[in-house]
Parts: sequence; structure tokens; C-alpha cells
Amino acid sequence: MALWLLVAIGVAVLGFLIAKRKPDPRFVFLEQESKGIATQEITAVNMKGLTQNNFLQELSNLINIIKASLGRLSELKILLFVLTINCFAYGINERWLNVSILYFNIGITLVSSFFAVRFIIEKRRKAFDNDFPDALNILMSAVTAGESINSAFAYVGRVADNDVGREFKDISDRMKLGESIETIFERSCKRFPYPPFLFFVITIRANMERGGQLKNVLGKLIRVLVEARNLEKKKMAMTSEARISAKIVGAIPFAFMLLLNWINPQDLNFVLFHPDGRWILYYLLFSEGTGMFIVWWLVKSIR
Repeated sequence: MALWLLVAIGVAVLGFLIAKRKPDPRFVFLEQESKGIATQEITAVNMKGLTQNNFLQELSNLINIIKASLGRLSELKILLFVLTINCFAYGINERWLNVSILYFNIGITLVSSFFAVRFIIEKRRKAFDNDFPDALNILMSAVTAGESINSAFAYVGRVADNDVGREFKDISDRMKLGESIETIFERSCKRFPYPPFLFFVITIRANMERGGQLKNVLGKLIRVLVEARNLEKKKMAMTSEARISAKIVGAIPFAFMLLLNWINPQDLNFVLFHPDGRWILYYLLFSEGTGMFIVWWLVKSIR
């Protein structure tokens, strides 16, 4: 009962923080830019449709990101992951905890899936932030040399061997097949629902519809993205000591429990199996989880 109470409190705190979080300044930037666009330009590019999504659209974008990150046979990989986690949870429960196997497996599966999805999203986003400015640099060089937009996309697809390069190649191939520009970019935005890519799509659409100085706009966008990438690296370097310290401190209680299992297993059995000792285990798990969450929240709150 106490364990479920702690879980409910944790979920409530997490929901409160998500509900009260500040809006992403990059989306705010796009929305502010849309307010300054003239009426005739808004008819060319629907800014509101690119910056505001409902829950179902956000869920669809998340599923598309996961499938794109896992590649082929994504459903089979997800199934193997769930089976592996359940087998691992069953072994731990039988060896040490001896609690309800149904609730324990469901809880471990949900927590593991949450962290796995976060890992996939962050890994794909980091790869995008690292590769996208270089792809734009190549695209701008091709446009400066006199190539058309379609040829520039194809050139980036040949040169850049990454997800962004393959996406640009797919855009070029679909343009050659005569598919509508709106459909092509809508599909691409589902694969890369990130503010820099949305702004890039807006720029290309506006240029193709109305014309303009594409080179200057791309140059400014590249400069902003490179500065953001450098700022992110600087932030990670400045917070590396705190993050490593938190991981070491968080690992000490579990390392001590392993040492205690080797030196005096009876004391460990008291913590794991005795009703009075279980309170020590609950306190350990709750305090460790709270501390790691606070460190993660502080690092993520740095803009």
C-alpha cells in the first residue's frame, strides 16, 4: 500500500511539473515570427498548423520518431524489448523481492519503456542537431553555385550519409516524381517535428511560393543552429561534474547492498523481506528516485 502511495505521489508531482513547465522558446519564436508575417504570406505557409499540435498529433509524431529511429522490423524490436524486460523483472522478483509478479512486471515495463522512449528521442534529436547545420551548409553551397532547389536537395542526399541526408534525398526523389510540395514537406515534418526543421520548411515553402533571398535566410538559420549547438555543448561541459557526482552518489546505496549481500546476507534479507525492513527499502528507492529527478530537472531547466 505504501509503495503505491509513493508511486501516486511521484506521478502527481511529475504531472504538475509538466503542466506548469514553461513553453519552449523555440516554438514561441516561431509563433512570434508568424505574427509579423503579412496576410499574403500567411496564405502561402500555414505557420499555426506547424507550431500547434493537439494530443493525437503529438502522439503520432512520437510514434513516427520511434519507428524512424528503430528502422526496419521496429515492431519486432519493441516486442523483444518488452519480453526481455519482463524476464529480467521476473528474475529479480523471484530472487529478492517476492512481491506481486503482475503489478511488479507492469510497473517495471512502464518505467523501462518510459526511459527507453526518452533515450530514443534524445539520441535522434542530438543526431539531428549535429547533422542538420552541416546539411544546410551543403544545401546553401549548392544553391549559391546556381543549382535548383531540387538539385540541391539531391546533392545533400548524395554527400550526407545520415538521417537528414537520406530525408533530403527522399524529398528530391518525390519532387522528381511530381508529388505535391505540401505533401512532401508534411511527411518530412512528421519524421522531424523539430522547430529548426519546421522553420527550414517554412523558409523553403515561402521561397518556392513567393521567391526571395534564400541564401541570406539559410545563412542566418545556419548561424543560429551552430550557436545553439555550441551552447548545448558548453552547458553539458559545465554541468558534467554535477551529473557525474549525482550518478556516483546514487550508485553508492546499491553498491553497499551488494557488498552487504556478500558480507552479511541476513541483514540484506531483513531489508528485502521483513515487513519492518521493507520501509528502509521504500525510503531508499523513493529518496534515490527523487534526488535523481531533481538533478535531471535542474540540468534540463538550463536554457
